Amino acid sequence: MEREERDMITQPNITDTESALALALALAVTAPSDEEHEEVLGYVNQLAGTLTTEEIERAKETAESLVGRVSVEGWF
Repeated sequence: MEREERDMITQPNITDTESALALALALAVTAPSDEEHEEVLGYVNQLAGTLTTEEIERAKETAESLVGRVSVEGWF
């Protein structure tokens, strides 16, 4: 089985906005400066406002896997 095909099978059903939130969360916790962190948080809040609690939780889990064991607990 090809990698892309295997990844499609193991990945949960993620919407584009959910994926964007996961990436934004990962970027926020790894931002090199407070200014960049705050800028990304603006996007995080915008994206999160359009998702369900379940989608946000999945995005948080994905973000944690992107940056290691950095916790995003309590952000929403």
